[in-house]
Formats: sequence, C-alpha cells, structure tokens
Amino acid sequence: MQLKKCKVSTSTAIMIAGLLVAGAIIFVNVREQKAGALGGGENVPAAAADLSKARPPSATDHVSGTVGAPIVMIEYSDFECPYCSMVYPTLKRIVAESNGQIAWIYRNMPLTTIHADAEPAAEAAECIADEAGNAGFWKFADDIFGNQSALSSTRYAALAKAAGADPAKFAACTASHQFKDKIATDSAEAQSLGAQGTPYILIINTKTKKSAIAPGALKYDDLLQLVKSVQ
Repeated sequence: MQLKKCKVSTSTAIMIAGLLVAGAIIFVNVREQKAGALGGGENVPAAAADLSKARPPSATDHVSGTVGAPIVMIEYSDFECPYCSMVYPTLKRIVAESNGQIAWIYRNMPLTTIHADAEPAAEAAECIADEAGNAGFWKFADDIFGNQSALSSTRYAALAKAAGADPAKFAACTASHQFKDKIATDSAEAQSLGAQGTPYILIINTKTKKSAIAPGALKYDDLLQLVKSVQ
C-alpha cells in the first residue's frame, strides 16, 4: 500500500507547532489542577493548622499498629481516591518497620463532589467495623485499596460476609446510613485542620507534641523523613 504524504507550507507548519505547544501547556495545567483537587500531588501545599485540635486516638478509631504508640499517623482518606491507594502500602510499610513505635489511624474524608462511590464505601467500612471490629475494617480497606476498579454494594456485602459480619445486620446498617454522622465528623475535622484533599496525613509525637503534615501521596522516603522529623 502506498502511503500518501501531506505537504505543509513553512508558515502553516509554524502555526501548527505553536498550537501543539499551547495545547501541551493547557493539558499540563489541567492535569495539575485535577491532581491538586484530589490532593494527590506531592507538592500540594498544606494550609496552616493547629494540630493540637486533632481529636486524640480513641476506641472508635481504626488503628493499624500498636495502640498507644508514641507516634501516630492520622490519615484522612477516601476509598475511591487513587492517590489514597498509592500511599496505602507506604503507610503499611512504615508501621510494619517501626517495631511498635508508630500507629496508623484511618479516618474518613470522602470527596463526594468528585467520587460518587466514596461515601457508600466509607459507610460499608464502618458497618463492617461495627460487627467485625478493627481486623474486619482493615480487611475491607486492604481489598478496596488493592483494587478500586469496581466499587459496589454487591462487593461490600461480599467483603462484609468474608470479614464475619452478619449479612442482614450489615444490610440494615448501610441502608439506614447508621454511620453517616461519624463520617461527616471525620471529614469536618480534617477540613478544620487544613485538609483540602486526600490523602491528608497528620504525624504527631504524642509525648513531645511535635507534629508534621503530609499532604498527598508522598513516596516512602519522603514520608519516612517527615516521621523522623517529629521523633
């Protein structure tokens, strides 16, 4: 097959090149704005916040690691946020390597304006935790952040059953939106502390009161450096 070549004049070529450059700039700007809206960019600035206002860990929290550890990472997260899934294994690794010195607390901040499935997933997680406890919550979180491609009530029900929750009680819990207020409290707290997106992580030394903020899905080395800064 003979390929036909398009002939373009010099002036037209210059015009096309200019349009391509302009289009590339617009694309980059839109992409960065979208990342900023999700809170996922590593360079997303953190608003000034008084971290002493953060609610201290309690029995109602979902805790990974040693309860009462001197350093806590309080993460405000969204089950549909791709950046939250990116940072999830990093947080697990830091806790696992801490020899009991770091605890990770998960709190909800579903970005409902851009993630339609985030709040239903958060409600499902809370309903599972209500019956299956802390272990049940983290099994759910492991599964969802391991594969965010299909968030649905059917999947949540299957995960609830696998975690040991009673199917009828779970269905009643989600249908009544039993934990809607709890989720709203978490989200409002995050925003009062300067969160503009997810993930938003507070790192607090409970003994010295030193603290730091990790806005966005930081890489392992960068997040670990922030943890070390409060030791």
